[in-house]
Amino acid sequence: MKKNKCDKGTPYIHYSNCHEDARLLCSYVPENAVSILSVASALDNSLALLTEDNRKVLSVDNNPTQVFLSCLKKTAIANLSYEEYLIFIGVKEGNVSELYNQISMKLDSKTKTYFDAHPDLLFEKKLIHCGRFESYFQIFKNKIFPLTTSKKRIQEFMKQETIEEQITFYQKYINTLRFKLLFKIFFSKRVMKKKGRDQAFFKYNTGSQAKALKARFELGLKHHLNKDNPYLNYVVLNEFKALPPYLEKEAYQRIQKNIDNLEIREGTILEILKEHHTFDFMNLSDIFEYMSEEETKEHEHWIVQSLSSYGRVCFWNMMNERKLRTLSRINSIDDLILDRAFYYKDFLVYEKE
Repeated sequence: MKKNKCDKGTPYIHYSNCHEDARLLCSYVPENAVSILSVASALDNSLALLTEDNRKVLSVDNNPTQVFLSCLKKTAIANLSYEEYLIFIGVKEGNVSELYNQISMKLDSKTKTYFDAHPDLLFEKKLIHCGRFESYFQIFKNKIFPLTTSKKRIQEFMKQETIEEQITFYQKYINTLRFKLLFKIFFSKRVMKKKGRDQAFFKYNTGSQAKALKARFELGLKHHLNKDNPYLNYVVLNEFKALPPYLEKEAYQRIQKNIDNLEIREGTILEILKEHHTFDFMNLSDIFEYMSEEETKEHEHWIVQSLSSYGRVCFWNMMNERKLRTLSRINSIDDLILDRAFYYKDFLVYEKE
């Protein structure tokens, strides 16, 4: 079977899941929002935005392989039952090959060509594990975390029934000197550059990344049960015992009903904004992590031009300090308490004054 070695010049899949809390994101969509712009990434959060009727979502990514992945997910949702889709992406065991054969002729030619050429992404790695970022977490789960404590205790850590028990267990069995040291090394910029995220992501980053991530991880432990947190489930267990919002059964059924309201395009957010659309809501993910202050200002100019009178724009900061100056922020850093994805230093929501 052909391995996942992309042709020269063809980008790899960066993310096979969205690692931003869709529940928090969706809580800020204006009640009467119709037109939505969303960074595609692995499409999960764009799909979560389809759980309400009458919304039209334009999902955009400048990486062609993220677009292929998004188109594959869209076609699968349109044609597979809930249980079949969970099998197809690798959440449950089953015959993925049979399901791919069922939908492959309904894919656009570029998406079909890509996945026909890289069958290991579907049949060996499984779709939820095929991104570079996910491979990074697989190393943590399989090689790093077991060096700090037993696999049995890791499983117990993820099953605690109360926040108090969870914190006590963490301090007694998990937060050892070895854990602190390996966490600091593994989540350092140096290792993440090599194994996890693109070099470009770190161009404007400052400060100690590992130290910040550990503090946010511990903040999350104080406010969310591990067993109910899909984002931590993936980091620690490499599976979704708790499902991300778009994979909950009721949400999936609503998304499937509205799937024709989703458009997926290859390109940049700036290119879309310059087309003079009007949007009621924008999910910009963490795009400003990759941008200078000047690039951020240029995007802000076009965001303001494209935002409806009651529209809102949301994005995350991970290591950078990016803010919008000509819009009004309507939330606070206290939202991090609600955010189950612990990677981020801030979640920002803006609207026109």
